[in-house]
Amino acid sequence: MDKKTSDTILICDDSLTNCMVLSALVEDSFIANVIIVTDPRLVVAKLEQHNISLLFLDIEMPYLSGLDVIANIRNRYTSDQLPIIIISGKEGNEVRNNALSRGANDFIRKPFNTQEVILRTRNILTSYHHFQVLSMMNEKLEQLVELRTKEIEEANDSLIYCLARAGELRDDNTGQHVIRVGQYSKLIAQAAGLPKDMVQMIEKAAPLHDIGKIGIPDSILLKQGKLTPDERTLMNTHSNQGFQLLGNHRASVFEVARSIIATHHEKWDGTGYPKQLKGESIPIEGRIVAIADVFDALTTERPYKKPWSVEDAMAFLQQESGKAFEPRLIDLFVERLPKVLEIKAYYSDEAITDLV
Repeated sequence: MDKKTSDTILICDDSLTNCMVLSALVEDSFIANVIIVTDPRLVVAKLEQHNISLLFLDIEMPYLSGLDVIANIRNRYTSDQLPIIIISGKEGNEVRNNALSRGANDFIRKPFNTQEVILRTRNILTSYHHFQVLSMMNEKLEQLVELRTKEIEEANDSLIYCLARAGELRDDNTGQHVIRVGQYSKLIAQAAGLPKDMVQMIEKAAPLHDIGKIGIPDSILLKQGKLTPDERTLMNTHSNQGFQLLGNHRASVFEVARSIIATHHEKWDGTGYPKQLKGESIPIEGRIVAIADVFDALTTERPYKKPWSVEDAMAFLQQESGKAFEPRLIDLFVERLPKVLEIKAYYSDEAITDLV
């Protein structure tokens, strides 16, 4: 007899006598709390009120047959989640097979043999307990996998940010430019109605837009004054250099990053570089980052330039709408100027300097 496990067992039989006999047997053989119902319409309610380990169920009952009850239960619980043992006085293999095919776990004929009931009940409860342990282990494993996945994602985000800063620190003392471009790009992508996953990838990938500047000599990158045609040609190679730097990594965020790196200097009217793409031929992530990058570049100080005012920068963007930039995206950016200014202030170079 199993005296180790505590369970709640539900017995449903329209005969109270049968219920009491079976209840006494169960309570004598197992550590279990037994619940009795003689109306099969109450079974589902009892299941919702209690954590039932096993259901003993008669077949021939008023209102609902045992087979009807099984059908109702299996719409809610699997055979592992709630095992059912049918106890019936009906003869014939057809009755037993019908009950088993409907979702019963086992079948005992009346009048039942005491030892048979104990052995079959023990086997069913053992399987049920194994299922519960396995479910808890799977839940723990899922939690660990989720935690580990989150840690990996956070590490990847940090690596992306560090890589982006490595490219920007050469002409941007704080590296806040890459953060602001990411946040402006996120704002525009949301306003454009892009899917949430795409918005997140653009936010993460946008800071890598100018990573190719790592390959540009300081004499050109930090030059004060206008670049010569040859210097400009060399400067413009940073898009291809950045694209090649990221290699062929198949992660979605790197695919988006490569697209941004390769296309954020293309122009709506086809006069940009490196491929002179035009209009919708430019991926939307490139069109979005183009606006975010130019706005931030104009409104922040660099070794070779003084910052523009927000008003002048916005006027320039609107002037270039339909030329350098997609008009619809410019309109969305202008409409969200208050939020743009919040981002600009929160991630300002002065703010990070104060923290240091």
